[in-house]
Amino acid sequence: MKSSLFLLAASAMLASASPLKKRWIQTDWVTELVTVTVTEDLPKPTAAVFVETKKVTSAPPPPPAPTTTKAKPTTPPPPPPAPKPTPVVVKPQPKPKPTTPAAPPAPPKNTPPANPDSGSYEDVMLKHHNAHRANHSASALEWDSTLAQYAANTANTCVFEHDMNQGTGGYGQNLASSGSSGDIDSLKLQTAADGVTKQWYYGEVGNYANFYGMENPPSNVPLGDYGHFTQLVWKDSTKVGCATVKCAAGTVLSLQSWYTVCNYKGPGNFGGRYGTNVGKPLGMAAI
Repeated sequence: MKSSLFLLAASAMLASASPLKKRWIQTDWVTELVTVTVTEDLPKPTAAVFVETKKVTSAPPPPPAPTTTKAKPTTPPPPPPAPKPTPVVVKPQPKPKPTTPAAPPAPPKNTPPANPDSGSYEDVMLKHHNAHRANHSASALEWDSTLAQYAANTANTCVFEHDMNQGTGGYGQNLASSGSSGDIDSLKLQTAADGVTKQWYYGEVGNYANFYGMENPPSNVPLGDYGHFTQLVWKDSTKVGCATVKCAAGTVLSLQSWYTVCNYKGPGNFGGRYGTNVGKPLGMAAI
């Protein structure tokens, strides 16, 4: 407190000795701060610390009335708060399931052998034709060697076009081809059977689903969408003869291929006779 009295006296002396040009208002505040620090080893609290603060303001002319400025006691700034931990969101993970050594896969049921079609060419072609015909209530076809020779004549041209003018004509005809850039020499039987089952039957039977019982399919549906299937299961057909020939790349297809021709007697796809010749499927096992 003595130092404060001294400062006030000095301020008064300076004010009386200097000319009255500017007025300075000085306010002295004494702030008493007490800081207590607790530690394990120091039994006594820390001594009080006194801090003096000054705030000087200038009054613009004309001199304003004396003002009093209050200053809040200043204290040492508190230590910055520790940053709040950023919440970490952990998505729930599925509980790990115990792993056991994988058992060897069970052999698939009713898996056909690599080459399910064995026997002579004639046997394979009759097998595939008659399996599908039975599913549509049509009688089994018989093999006709004359029709087979006509089919061979057509296939050997390696031209993918219908030819039903040999002999006296009057027979129906289906064509199929399949090619590959690899070795196809051993694929004659498989390719011929696939032509009957995969191309002519399964490739078109779904297109005929809404036409059973009709005398004729709708005229706006192309014959190519269903005609091979209907010839295959045509009830009035009784005989068949087929041939499959290997053709060079750039003839039937851009790749080397097997070209299959089958001729039927009597012919199918007669207008007005579809309803009686193409029966609904019975749901028999697929071949």
